[in-house]
Amino acid sequence: MRSAKRRSLKALGAVAIVALAAACGSTSAPGAGQLTVQLSDSPTPDVQTAYVAISRVYLIGGSDTTGPRYTIDSTPHEVYNLLGFQNGITATLGSATIPVGTYSQMRIVVDSGIVVLSPGFRFSDGTTSKALSVPSGMETGVKVVLDTPIQVTPGQTVLVADFDVSRSFVLTGPPTLPVGAIFQPVIHATMEDVAASVAGTVTPASSQATLYAIFTSNDDTVATALADSVSGAYKLWFLPPGAYTITAVGTGLNGSKSVTLGAAQDRTGVNFP
Repeated sequence: MRSAKRRSLKALGAVAIVALAAACGSTSAPGAGQLTVQLSDSPTPDVQTAYVAISRVYLIGGSDTTGPRYTIDSTPHEVYNLLGFQNGITATLGSATIPVGTYSQMRIVVDSGIVVLSPGFRFSDGTTSKALSVPSGMETGVKVVLDTPIQVTPGQTVLVADFDVSRSFVLTGPPTLPVGAIFQPVIHATMEDVAASVAGTVTPASSQATLYAIFTSNDDTVATALADSVSGAYKLWFLPPGAYTITAVGTGLNGSKSVTLGAAQDRTGVNFP
């Protein structure tokens, strides 16, 4: 997995990856571990750029109301381009030493967002971008969907969280001429050491298909990917182990295949049709 360096003022990013990692050569106090948070994304065909301003990342020990908060990053209003980090590229959000243990809740405080449509798409008022506000009641942060609880250990542990742009920025109105966009952040997360992947090709490549990895048990979309418009190749990253329906939707194409993934499995040859 490639990793992009964090920039001092702005970092460009797209799926969120949280790494609970001991820094090289560093040591943690007994009963503590080093937690590093990184960012990555899943793409969507009608959005060219999606910026979000993030001001805090933190874990919650125990319940929402009584559990202690462990801040991983608190840089005010740091801006990330969610579609700048795809295909395994990540960006670091922050790092902190926290007590070892099991954490079932993580939150990311998102202050605002801007969506820029892909070439050929336009809003009904003639513009190609919209500034968006976070829905009321989100001051405490976006609740990250954890596929399994986070296990913080004195050694290295990595959690991958995917900022799903296709569901986070919902275009309203006619598909070819949307009126506006609604910002509803959706973030999934899984442990990097068990994260799996699915790859294959879509024929014909001209279908410009979007691929979806959907949990069979609850119909929840975990990740999305765009097939290359020339080769038809695609890859779905950072999938927790389990049973999936892999769906390809494009021009003249709508197919699904069942796939079961083991821990850290890189499954290839899942081709459409």
